[in-house]
Amino acid sequence: MYLRRYRRTSPRIRRPNPLGIVVFLLCLVVLASSAVSANNGTWAVSVDGEPVARVSDYQEVNEALAGVRHQYGGIGGPAAAGSRVQAVRTLNNGELPLVNAHELEEMLVEALGLAQDAVGLLIDGERHFVFADRAAAREFVARVVQSYSVEEGAEARFLEEVGMVGLKVRSDEIIDLEEAVRLARENIENVQKHIVGEGDTLWDVAEKYDLTVRELLASNPGVKENSVLRIGEELIIAREKPLLTVVTTAQVVETEEIPYQTSVRRDPNLPAGQRKVLEPGAPGVEEVTYLVTRRNGRLVSQERLDARRITAPVTRVEVSGSKIVLASRGGSGQLAWPTGGGVISPFGMRGGRMHTGIDIAASRGASVVAAEGGKVIRSGWHGGYGITVDISHGNGVVTRYAHLSSAAVSVGLEVQRGQYIGAVGSTGNSTGPHLHFEVIVNGQPQNPLNYL
Repeated sequence: MYLRRYRRTSPRIRRPNPLGIVVFLLCLVVLASSAVSANNGTWAVSVDGEPVARVSDYQEVNEALAGVRHQYGGIGGPAAAGSRVQAVRTLNNGELPLVNAHELEEMLVEALGLAQDAVGLLIDGERHFVFADRAAAREFVARVVQSYSVEEGAEARFLEEVGMVGLKVRSDEIIDLEEAVRLARENIENVQKHIVGEGDTLWDVAEKYDLTVRELLASNPGVKENSVLRIGEELIIAREKPLLTVVTTAQVVETEEIPYQTSVRRDPNLPAGQRKVLEPGAPGVEEVTYLVTRRNGRLVSQERLDARRITAPVTRVEVSGSKIVLASRGGSGQLAWPTGGGVISPFGMRGGRMHTGIDIAASRGASVVAAEGGKVIRSGWHGGYGITVDISHGNGVVTRYAHLSSAAVSVGLEVQRGQYIGAVGSTGNSTGPHLHFEVIVNGQPQNPLNYL
């Protein structure tokens, strides 16, 4: 799923290596001179006739060659004259340094051209890529940063500690720049996305993908433990930390509209429900400066730093009619039914007491709407009425909605005809869910059926 660290054990496509072929042909020719005493002198080692060093014991030559064979392979045993590596017995050659087997091994590797200088890229102290030189390593870093820089001129940094170290390696350990960029991007982008559905919580999503909530939050920096998920929102699902995390910050200036306000004046001479626009509104314009932070190209935060107003918004002015012409008995009716259902208890005397409204059958939780536009003058508990909403329509006309399970409007709010104001209930002096509806004109209850 994620990029494996680039090591010698990682699978790779090997290119034909001329040096490897040369190494395979290496052998040692020992030219022992009978004139030299077996008990005196040292062994002078050369490559292609060029002196390299001296060792005190021929066994050290064998050890050095064995080390080269182990690291680079392809070195056979002793062979005929003409081989690149030679060791000869000598009584004295003070011009050549006297070294041990390990030192000779390193000198042979260099003289044979089996290893070359390279630069390793360290991420949090661990080597992941080997490049031919520092220029290639720097180009790799720049390319990764550029890949995830959305805003021009953004400042970029890595969350991880990134460094470089000089190395001597086999040529086939050096990775191509394009390949390194491709592998790094695969590791960074190898994630899933979850689209939030109805009822999804952080705990549900984490359980679905066998993650902890903490792991899920770590992949989604903009989401907090108490966040309410929105349907359609994307969550990033990642089980491992990416190889590199590019954090970019930039100041971005955007031009935005400033919404205009609407001022509504009540006009008692205009029929209720009618509105007239006296002055059309217009949005303003402002320049807003944001500090935008991203991780690997994904938006983490957008902090508002400053705003400069270019043009001010213009308030929209409307007049709303408040005049209600109530229908007389047998008239055409002016009020809307506040809820669905038939009348189960009419207006008038009931059980020796005056029933000042009508009871409309409805199930608990059914919607209750305003019978006409007006201003809320009561919202809350009202004695035996239970939870009640009263709406003033002007000209002394008030409608009352009682025994609600909840009210959705507050005192002072302007409502429109048909607007949702609460839910049917059975609060107060009530024997079951229904809506008690009243029409009050100049303080006197009227039969609502005359106005519906």
